[in-house]
Amino acid sequence: MKRRAWIIVVGGILAALVYAQLSGGVAESFNRNPYGQALIQTYQLLQTQYLTRLEPDQLNRVLEGGIRGMLGALDDEFTSYSPPQRANLRNQDIQGEFFGIGATLAPNENGGGARVQGVIRGLPAFNAGIRAGDIIVEVNGQDVTKLDLNEIVAQIRGPQNTKVTIGIRREGTNAILRFEMIRQRVEIISVSKTILPGNVGYVALETFGNVRVIEQLNAALNEMKQRGVQKLVFDLRDNGGGLLDQGCQVARAFIREGPIVYTRTRNETRLYCEANGQVTWSGPMVVLINGNSASASEIVAGAMQDTGRAKVIGETSFGKGVGQNVIDLANGGDLTLVTFEWLTPKRRGINKEGIKPDIEVKDTRFEVPVAFEGTGAKPGETVTITIGGQTFTTKADAQGKFNFSQPRPAVNLPAERGQAEVDLNKDAILRRALEELR
Repeated sequence: MKRRAWIIVVGGILAALVYAQLSGGVAESFNRNPYGQALIQTYQLLQTQYLTRLEPDQLNRVLEGGIRGMLGALDDEFTSYSPPQRANLRNQDIQGEFFGIGATLAPNENGGGARVQGVIRGLPAFNAGIRAGDIIVEVNGQDVTKLDLNEIVAQIRGPQNTKVTIGIRREGTNAILRFEMIRQRVEIISVSKTILPGNVGYVALETFGNVRVIEQLNAALNEMKQRGVQKLVFDLRDNGGGLLDQGCQVARAFIREGPIVYTRTRNETRLYCEANGQVTWSGPMVVLINGNSASASEIVAGAMQDTGRAKVIGETSFGKGVGQNVIDLANGGDLTLVTFEWLTPKRRGINKEGIKPDIEVKDTRFEVPVAFEGTGAKPGETVTITIGGQTFTTKADAQGKFNFSQPRPAVNLPAERGQAEVDLNKDAILRRALEELR
């Protein structure tokens, strides 16, 4: 698998090695295609005739551009290339742990760097005094304000028990504050839980993206049983999916028998996984989804719905009904390639359609941010719009165009990892779920 992936991506570009490395059929096809020949010619001309001699790292970027261009031409949002640095981060995340400082980061859209969303109690960032809202502008003395988030994260993570120095800007001070920390093990917590009114258990799964998901889920479900909980709300809202095998295992925790998911490739449709009779939770339950529930979340929700195991409540899901293989490439990057479509137990395809809930309820947890744009104002003129009693202002540019976008408020992280924070007053889907369980 690894060799084949390397041949497909690299072999078509290195003219001197193309015919030696590619299998006969692929080499002949490439040679017969004028576009294949043109690709080789372009690379050769860049090497030999471009005004400025390209250094090895520049040639590497040209080759990466070729990879991105090939995949971009597919116009498939689920097929992509990850450079080595990003691929390494993803591999760490799949294992469910890494070594770092224990801070959740997001891009800082106002000036570059990374914004701290929250810090994990007991880990280096928390112990050093880093706070939510701090802006990371340096890592080990290097300015990171022009780097993307993945590059910043890659610099902050590193081997266990090694030092990293973070420079931050904090509201209210002009000086850069520097914190020296020792990297420690950070476990990715994907499951949060709480007890709702009426002694109803609530378990939310945030991702299927690492191999420890099922372990954490089973621990949460067993805790619910130990606390005497008899009914369960299983929340898959905003869960964008992850590993297919974790989706199968999560479904098996609830479904006693029958198929869970089928896969359909170019050549065949086959049963991928089925229930094995070893359920962790057998009591009454409902499943929550919204428009951001995708992929493995939809596999689980679809299996629950088709088998009649639980009612699905909320909004129609995202509709990612295709699956990918992640293939290691020779340069340390990886290729995420769509290779199959998945089907529910009743062999429903849901790609671009989504899972329609049994009970439809709008997700009301977050206010929709205000955004507007227009043209026709005088250059530099202040444009004011009032919506719902609130006034929003922006200025027109030199062409009289204007736009405004209200930032979405940051989501507060719970003080204790794995502890869910819910607000029944704002959450119409959750309120409806409790009504159903009663």
